[in-house]
Amino acid sequence: MDTQEISVCHVVNSVGTTSVPADIAVAQARYTDLDVGVLAWFDAADFAGSDAVDVRCLDAPRATLGLDRKTVSEARAVLGGYDIVQCHHPHASAFAKLLAGPTDALVVSTEQNNHAGFTAKGLLANGVTNVLADAVTCVSESVRESLTWWEELLVDDERVHVIHNGVDVERLRQALDGSWRLDEHVDVDESTHLVGHAAMFTEQKAQDVLIRGLAEARRQEHDVELVIAGDGALRERLESIAAQEGIGDEVHFLGLLNRTEVYQLMDAVDVYAMPSRWEGFSAAAIEALATETACLFSKIDEFLKPFANVAAFHDVDDADALAAQLGKLLEDDEWRARLAKNGRETADEYSLETVSNRYADLYESLE
Repeated sequence: MDTQEISVCHVVNSVGTTSVPADIAVAQARYTDLDVGVLAWFDAADFAGSDAVDVRCLDAPRATLGLDRKTVSEARAVLGGYDIVQCHHPHASAFAKLLAGPTDALVVSTEQNNHAGFTAKGLLANGVTNVLADAVTCVSESVRESLTWWEELLVDDERVHVIHNGVDVERLRQALDGSWRLDEHVDVDESTHLVGHAAMFTEQKAQDVLIRGLAEARRQEHDVELVIAGDGALRERLESIAAQEGIGDEVHFLGLLNRTEVYQLMDAVDVYAMPSRWEGFSAAAIEALATETACLFSKIDEFLKPFANVAAFHDVDDADALAAQLGKLLEDDEWRARLAKNGRETADEYSLETVSNRYADLYESLE
């Protein structure tokens, strides 16, 4: 593949150690001949492989629009220096698509999440500016299906492509040898089963369902506790739910962990749970599978379609169903082991090398 003459700029709201667009940008620099940059609208922190790409940050104002004359001028100057503008996060993407229009750059808009989870304003800004995109990529088939009828009218079907996100499986497995240990942060008996979860505390991630499901499993006399990493505006509410359910001491809030520590958490627990109400394409699900840990997911298409045979599932927003499936997993060592093995094999199919080359193929087709 000869992509040596093509340069691409990934536009994001912010970039850091857990940024999927950053992973894709680094993989493109590593596995293709693309000249790769990242433009962060608000914030830019170091991330693995950042020395391989050109990272710029606009330090845009935190006002309602996140825009001023200086931001516009700098963004236009940066974007005009690239052949491809790859837009990821709706806020920055909407402006980037508008500002790249007068330049010679081709625009690719990536839909990272199910559109059912967009605000009305975010959906409108993203959908209308997609008219300016030369291609729209969706990170899963279900995200593709979530496009509204009016978005479908604005973007020709042949311009829409499905390219899954990927994970750095090798980096993940190397990280498992790190020094962080869960048992140094959570004091439980060796006989106690542990359920793990890591995410920002939002309605999308449904940690309230997970806590209530764990409480029900304990009422059914399963010796199980929950370790949950992350933070967010819902933390006090989640702590309150745990207390109301009588399991305040059995739900261990670890706060924010770095990526390596999250990997080690995934590896250390008996079951990793993701009860999400919706997703785009979950890199965290792939990462959990890659640690060879049995996974329990909600029955959303974003999980069911790729992972139907390698995870256990429960109905969305149903704490009792979550408890029932969790209880079965905890009682059946053979089933947990089988899911763990099959999950690891599935994770290998979603490498960043594959993803970066699929994007490179798309860019070439647009040139």
